[in-house]
Amino acid sequence: MTSRLVLSWLWLLAALLAGCVVPTPRATPAAPELLAGTLRQFNFRSEFADALAPLRARDWPALVKLARARLEREPNRGEWWQLAGYGQMQAGELALARDSLERAARLLPEEVGIWSILAEAQRRAGNSGAALRTIERALQTDPVSTIALVQQGDLLAEQRRDREALRSFDRALEVDPRDVFAWRSLGQLARRTGDAAALERAVKALRQLYPPFADEIAPAR
Repeated sequence: MTSRLVLSWLWLLAALLAGCVVPTPRATPAAPELLAGTLRQFNFRSEFADALAPLRARDWPALVKLARARLEREPNRGEWWQLAGYGQMQAGELALARDSLERAARLLPEEVGIWSILAEAQRRAGNSGAALRTIERALQTDPVSTIALVQQGDLLAEQRRDREALRSFDRALEVDPRDVFAWRSLGQLARRTGDAAALERAVKALRQLYPPFADEIAPAR
């Protein structure tokens, strides 16, 4: 579940940083990616404009090369460590990604998005326990981060801690009833556990909010 969630925020970040209009949920499906969870710290600053091209092209080696070059001049910029770690994670260099993201988190400990990306790198490396602890750290900083709440729920669901996962998804939906990723994860959990009522509720919500996700989780007819 989490790996699908992580395909959930990159075009959004690129569009916002470029000053574009964010598409409505009924627009052509994008591949959102986790990086957009850190949008606040980038704050539309022109100093990060060079990162847009490799982000849009999904050219992870180029993104890492750019970030490392900037870090040679500014070794204590957590944003560039974060971008380096994100590119390394997407390129499958998980040990390097973990080191870069841990460095970013030390420099910018209040940035929930960094903890979220670090948790995903840990999950991809097969350490779901560490990933869950990292997400719990993120939620200490921001208890109403829907990105972190959905990640927490997905990780709990992977461990078959279904009741706890459901609480995380419900909490995310309390914060934002239109969060399509929370609805999708809730529906995926309901489908696996056979909770027909919860699955119907998730499909109904997604039919209104983002039909492609509704099609993904709807029972086969």
